[in-house]
Amino acid sequence: MGTPRSNSGVVLLLITLLLCSCVHRLTLHSRDGEKLNGRWRFGREGSGLIQVFAGDGEVLIGALDAVARRSFFERYQETFGRGSIAADGPDLSAYGNGLWSPLGSSNALLDMVYGESFNPAAEQSRSVVSGPLFYWTANLQGDKRTHMQCFLIGSSHSARGLGRCKSAAGKEYTVEF
Repeated sequence: MGTPRSNSGVVLLLITLLLCSCVHRLTLHSRDGEKLNGRWRFGREGSGLIQVFAGDGEVLIGALDAVARRSFFERYQETFGRGSIAADGPDLSAYGNGLWSPLGSSNALLDMVYGESFNPAAEQSRSVVSGPLFYWTANLQGDKRTHMQCFLIGSSHSARGLGRCKSAAGKEYTVEF
């Protein structure tokens, strides 16, 4: 049996590995070529946490709040303009769980969302995410009092997605995660 000190070291190492494995990376791109890196992770009850690192060293942090699909699209288009996002697939939120399907069949009622991409390395100026989707909004605040409003859409299958953010100064970023 190990000493208490060596056991606590092993427990601390396991906790660190567990926490690090739950963090996902994201990238923000502006129209003028600025690139910001960040990370996010799932939280409790469909929520999450997000952290973005600005070019000047400021760290912006916020909570990812789950929102209904219809409300998400309304607020997104109010912020970025009509036609800034498009979706294919039914909005089944009014009819219960859209993930339900009879045994032995696949669910053909998956959402697909199309959003703009400012990433100069991307092959297309549009990004796509599909699957059973989650919709999040976040208000980020930096340690230098910078504010940013973000909208993220992710796949429940892959934890990959797209989004868009707008700073209080009006600068817009597309998000890839």
